[in-house]
Amino acid sequence: MNRFMVFLIAMALSVPVFATDNIPHVVLNGTGENEIAPHGEGNVYAPSVLIDDGKWKMWYGGQGKDGHDRISYAESINGKQWQRIGVVLEDKTANHINDPSVIKVGSTFYMYFTRAETFVIDRICVATSSDGIQWEQKGLALDAGPEGAWDSLSVGRPSVIYDGGMLKLWYDGRKDFPLGTPVAGVPVSSNSHRYVGYATSKDGFNWQKQSDEPVFDNDAGGIDVKRLDDRYIMLYESHGGTRQARSPDGIQWNDAGWLVRKSGQDVDLHGHVTPFLFVDDVNGMWLFIGAARAASWDRNCIAILPLDLEVLKLRK
Repeated sequence: MNRFMVFLIAMALSVPVFATDNIPHVVLNGTGENEIAPHGEGNVYAPSVLIDDGKWKMWYGGQGKDGHDRISYAESINGKQWQRIGVVLEDKTANHINDPSVIKVGSTFYMYFTRAETFVIDRICVATSSDGIQWEQKGLALDAGPEGAWDSLSVGRPSVIYDGGMLKLWYDGRKDFPLGTPVAGVPVSSNSHRYVGYATSKDGFNWQKQSDEPVFDNDAGGIDVKRLDDRYIMLYESHGGTRQARSPDGIQWNDAGWLVRKSGQDVDLHGHVTPFLFVDDVNGMWLFIGAARAASWDRNCIAILPLDLEVLKLRK
């Protein structure tokens, strides 16, 4: 039985899939001026990983000492030891850019990312590259919805796949922010939470939202979507670990509970942010996470968990 079939059976039975020891292995800590964050303890997260030309390639977000976020790049020969190449995308006219989702179609890399011109009010932008290192920003890919819509204030943290000759994008959106969010002049609410939206594109630049309504609720954010055979799986972040939802079409989603609970160790004591599922026929399945060392989710490192799909374990 191949890995995909085991995974699909586990999903159908609502069985959580876990790594053998459930303890994340740290592959990148925040270091240097572009990653140590204002508190100096490091903050890197939002990995996007693929294998290309025999190399593991990772794009990720880091918060600099100046408080601004940038997108950096690293390479690996095995997915475990990574060599930093450095910052590959930044925008000094914005408060931050982060949350890369990188795909390769033909000979072109496409990066979809979050850009906040002010505060944390996000929009989704796109850049292209021939080598994954030198990027050209192409501008806005997806804007916020109309006034009063569920995503009227902020849209960000995209997850993009190329599927059936079309690009498909899922993202989280808001119509207001929680009380205490460092913003001014925008709606805030004690009941604020995130929703997930869905859009498609034929060329990667012009996107069409598929509905005026979100496709998933549950305050899901920091999402990652993959297609496995005839199903889609969505991972999303939480203070308890990585959660999952599943769908037959990418539009109708059902929550499927935990994929991996936090280990309880210091490395992910406060949960998993921006999970990413790496799937490869040769190298298997790996969960990349921003491992949260603080309840404020601003002291993260990037860690991995190999998913052992041959020995499914239930953990409570």
